[in-house]
Amino acid sequence: MEQLMDSPRSGMAIHELILEAHQDNLRDRRSAARYPFFRRLAIRGEDASVVVFSREISTVGVGLFHNVELTPGEVELVIPSKRGYSIRVRTRIVWCQPCGEGWFISGGQFVGAASAIT
Repeated sequence: MEQLMDSPRSGMAIHELILEAHQDNLRDRRSAARYPFFRRLAIRGEDASVVVFSREISTVGVGLFHNVELTPGEVELVIPSKRGYSIRVRTRIVWCQPCGEGWFISGGQFVGAASAIT
C-alpha cells in the first residue's frame, strides 16, 4: 500500500516529480515541434487492428498510449478528423515502453503519404 505524504513533504515530492519531468524532457529533444493531440486511433497491422490513443503529434510522427505492447515496425494508423473523415498514414513504431498497470507509451514516425478516408 502506498504511503500518503503530509503537506510540507508532499510539496518537496511534487518538486522532485517536476525535476524528473524536466530531465525526461531534456533527454527527449526533437527537431519538430510537438502538439498535444488526444484522439482514439486505430492501428492496422498484418495480423489485427488495435485501438490506441494519441498523446501528441508533429509533422514527423505521433506519440501513442495503449494497453498492448507494440512491436517496432511498420503499421497503418487511422486518425479521425473532427471534420468527419479519417486519415490513413503508414507509420513506423520506433519504440514502445511500459508505463505501469498494463499500459504502454510508444513513438511512431510517419513514413508514407497520408490519404483521406471518407
